[in-house]
Amino acid sequence: MCEMEHTASDHRMSDNELRKAIKVMQSRADDATKRGDLDDAKRIERTVHDYQDEMTRRL
Repeated sequence: MCEMEHTASDHRMSDNELRKAIKVMQSRADDATKRGDLDDAKRIERTVHDYQDEMTRRL
């Protein structure tokens, strides 16, 4: 039996889910910056930017 891999395209987040994800991810990026983990902060910020772009396309 093979396991199915799930990707972001498997589930389209609702607008509310997307807004919540942006808020949570931004908080995580801020925390990573405060901890001095700039690589992690940059990675998370890219995700936030991608989510914001998705929200902009929806408007």
